[in-house]
Amino acid sequence: MRITKQEEYGVRCILQLVTTGDIPLTTQEIAAREGLSVVYVTKLLIMLRRAGLVKSVRGVSGGYLLARVPERITVGQVMRALGWSFLDESVCQHYPGKLESCIHLAGCGIRPIWVTAAQMVYQLMDSTSLRQLLKEENVVMEELTAKFTNGINR
Repeated sequence: MRITKQEEYGVRCILQLVTTGDIPLTTQEIAAREGLSVVYVTKLLIMLRRAGLVKSVRGVSGGYLLARVPERITVGQVMRALGWSFLDESVCQHYPGKLESCIHLAGCGIRPIWVTAAQMVYQLMDSTSLRQLLKEENVVMEELTAKFTNGINR
């Protein structure tokens, strides 16, 4: 699984908004906290705003806020807003070897593992809220491990 800079930094930026609650943060404040350029943070926040995950507040005390409470925004929603996709639906068409199409398209034993892995990743991302990510790293790890031990749909 590949996570791009855009996705990593986008999650970090939106987590900054989780920490401030109802107090808007400017792009300059977020950029300074994360060590990123204001231009890049602005780009990320625009993507998140278009997805309905953050909202902008105008005025002297303006900036960005979460559009919903952090318990109602999942990591999966944020990642998809930033362009993330674990499994390209046309993955089998990308690797035909020297042929025009993969010889296994009609009955593939490999495709089910990719599809199952993708489903598990999507379920994990979609069942993890932004609020959960603010806990200490070891607590987050224990909770995520428990999801796999006890079944991800908890």
